[in-house]
Amino acid sequence: MRPYSWLVRAAVLSTYGVHAASSVEEYTPRSLNDTIEALGLEKYLGGLPDLESAKRSVAQRCEVACNVLDLILPSEIQLPGSTAYTNNKNSYWVQQQSSLSPACFLAMKSASSVAIAVTVSRVTRCPFIVRGGGHSDVPSASNTEDGITIDLSPMKSVSLAADQKVVSVGGGARWLDVYSALDPKNLTVIGGRTASVGVGGMSFFSSMEGFACDNVVNYAVVMADGRLLNVNRDSYPDLYFALRGGGNNFGVVIRFDLAVFKQGPMWGGVRAHLFSLDIKTILIDGITSFNQHVADDPKLAVIISFSYNYGMLFTSLVADYALPQADPDILASHFGDLSSITPASDTTRVTSLSDLTEELGAAAPIGFRNQFTTATFKNGAKLLNGIVDIFITEVNRVKDSISTTSGFVPTVAFQPMPTVMTSKFSKRGGNALGVSPSEGPLILAQFNWQWASSADDHIVIPAIKSIVDQSNALAEEMGLANDFVYLNYAAPHQKPIQGYGAENVNKLRGAQKKYDPTKVFEILQPGGFKLDM
Repeated sequence: MRPYSWLVRAAVLSTYGVHAASSVEEYTPRSLNDTIEALGLEKYLGGLPDLESAKRSVAQRCEVACNVLDLILPSEIQLPGSTAYTNNKNSYWVQQQSSLSPACFLAMKSASSVAIAVTVSRVTRCPFIVRGGGHSDVPSASNTEDGITIDLSPMKSVSLAADQKVVSVGGGARWLDVYSALDPKNLTVIGGRTASVGVGGMSFFSSMEGFACDNVVNYAVVMADGRLLNVNRDSYPDLYFALRGGGNNFGVVIRFDLAVFKQGPMWGGVRAHLFSLDIKTILIDGITSFNQHVADDPKLAVIISFSYNYGMLFTSLVADYALPQADPDILASHFGDLSSITPASDTTRVTSLSDLTEELGAAAPIGFRNQFTTATFKNGAKLLNGIVDIFITEVNRVKDSISTTSGFVPTVAFQPMPTVMTSKFSKRGGNALGVSPSEGPLILAQFNWQWASSADDHIVIPAIKSIVDQSNALAEEMGLANDFVYLNYAAPHQKPIQGYGAENVNKLRGAQKKYDPTKVFEILQPGGFKLDM
């Protein structure tokens, strides 16, 4: 039996409700030496020199780390030159991740393996990154150059509790894995709207239940010292708060226990039109009016977008309703004028949640370059009209300079964040996002540009930033600015956590100091958005 088999047993037995605490538990991080001993790693790590003090390069430190991991986890390591390594590298959604070459991938099978990987990183000072769904476009958020990529994708189990109130989802699962398991039972959870995305995000049902983080009842987390904790509102409330918006700064979540609710077939799809000023007005007036009245029927979710593709401008209305009822009254009351204009395409139908997420996933093909950037605004049609004008002007300015026009698809999308949605952010003790219903209905803007070649980065990335800067300036001028920056849509230069407000940021720093005082997940895991960024 392996010396760390105790941790394997803990991972298997520790499902929500079995070992969940009924009162707040104490936590004191153990030393690195104690962690090595507890994991039974002395014979592998005890004789290693201090590679950082010896001024070994990152590549040299990581070569040592991967050699050690090859001895300890031979069935999980993927080394350069192997078919498994190449396939993993090529499986990322965007080029910004697939272009990076780690010293090794670790296709994780258990909590114990994750604990070992983090501990080896600590000893060798080889940076690591954790891949869940791998859908981030932020460089080094889910892959790394020369470091260790801890790949959770094999850990994608979906297990429904006997009472059907909670489903346990592995940290490497994609939303299609979850929905496909629950759809036949007429059940679902709050999760993303794109099939291939990892666990987290906004939902078609967020106006009813909040964001995904508001509906996690328990996290199974591998800590910096190798221990596996069940983190929930009762056991570790400060860490539970931090995990609900604080990013990857506290541990490796290997399992999410999600609240389940009833959901059968539903109606939804995408209606696309060639751009016209009339359609622009209908969509923007419709979404800002709807944003004021979502509470009338929160079962409807909408997204409007404006895109350039095939040399033309298109608009899209994504509409999804939680019942199998076509064109519900609330949609007609705010977007009814659109019904008199024949769409270029209309995919709306009664179907399953899985099918709807596969449709949106098909609109985000693998293998291109992509950058999300985001901003949040107070509700206002005049502002959104101005932002679309800025977007079109900037697209027209740069489109003829793009060296590879195939795959060039710049988009701006708007999503309502009504008060009925943000009021759910206080569920289960509240999340860390710092958004209150007192701010009124908000609009979440997503600037999502796809392009084919890194040769065009110097054109595309400044253009996106220019649009966002101009949009924020216009919002300030109109008194419609808001500080919230949605982390899942944020660009590398943005600082989403700082938009949560000083009180919440201080709580996050307090949790980091308590649970990861040596900042393993900030220093050794440099990808993603950090507390001091």
